[in-house]
Amino acid sequence: MAELPTVTLVFLVFNRREELRRSLQEMLHGTDYPSELIDAIVVDNASEDGSSDMVREEFPQVQLIRREENIGIAGWNDGFAVAGGELVMALDDDCYLPGDRLRQAVDAMRADGADLVSFGIARQGDDDYRFNDDYRTGLLSFWGCAVLMRREVLEALKGFDPQIFVWAHELEFMVRFFDRGFRHLHAPDIVAIHIKEAPPEGDWTDYFASRAYLLNSRHFAYIAAKHLRRREAAGAFVALLAHNLRDALRTRREAIKAVPETLAGFFEGMRRREPVSSAAVSRTYRRNFHSFASPWWLSRPVHRIVLDAPRIASDRLRGRATPKPTGRKDAYYAERARYYPASRSALEM
Repeated sequence: MAELPTVTLVFLVFNRREELRRSLQEMLHGTDYPSELIDAIVVDNASEDGSSDMVREEFPQVQLIRREENIGIAGWNDGFAVAGGELVMALDDDCYLPGDRLRQAVDAMRADGADLVSFGIARQGDDDYRFNDDYRTGLLSFWGCAVLMRREVLEALKGFDPQIFVWAHELEFMVRFFDRGFRHLHAPDIVAIHIKEAPPEGDWTDYFASRAYLLNSRHFAYIAAKHLRRREAAGAFVALLAHNLRDALRTRREAIKAVPETLAGFFEGMRRREPVSSAAVSRTYRRNFHSFASPWWLSRPVHRIVLDAPRIASDRLRGRATPKPTGRKDAYYAERARYYPASRSALEM
């Protein structure tokens, strides 16, 4: 027991009192990790549903930091600044590692010599569904609802970028993480539980008309402009704009609203520019992170599009269902299996 490292849990909550209660119960009372080696911090991002009161009354051992203003994901930085554990685990208010999974994660980190461990993310009540299969982060990013890090990583990187309110902060963090030479272990077999609904049958069509799509477009462009070297930044910018246009034409016309967001994000990133020192990191993200990939890398060959066009047009005129054309998405991931592993794997650059 004495050989196990201390762990500080840092929860960020905004108006999810009941979910936070469940997550705290599971992480503090449902784990087999020695209780004397765990401490917890809750950062309340100006909740109005009594989240802070619940923590004070039901979890008096938890350190509570109450903000008067919701500052988004940067609220985690308040908790990171006072975390005393050798390891720090950032958790959404609606996410937890049940049973022995925290111990598994710590053991895996120590055995691999990793600086950060990310997880498979399951929906509560459905062990077969994985959020990380619907949106693949692999080794180049992570699902931000649960991540375990050495405290030295947070001290070196100063936490999450406060310019990103929500979504894509994980990507920005990991670009800097790899540029500093740290090592990421992705352990999809260690599964965190996310108290969150998934799209019905994995249908993400509505996403392209959502606020999340707009913000992700803005933040991806911001990250590319801020951190990638000029050639890769320009390529990623063109790719993001092309994705916006393709999504508007092919999936939801509302996606066209993301174009000004992409432009704004890119110019903001240029204004705050801090390019990575490693050319390899910049090239890796441009070539292998799927949201920076040019859409023609994932699409059918041009000759196939031309040959299929008359049949698709005819089917639509006659009101017949047309099977969705198969692009090269599966091939893209297969060629980059190193970065999108199906089983436990690590990466450093």
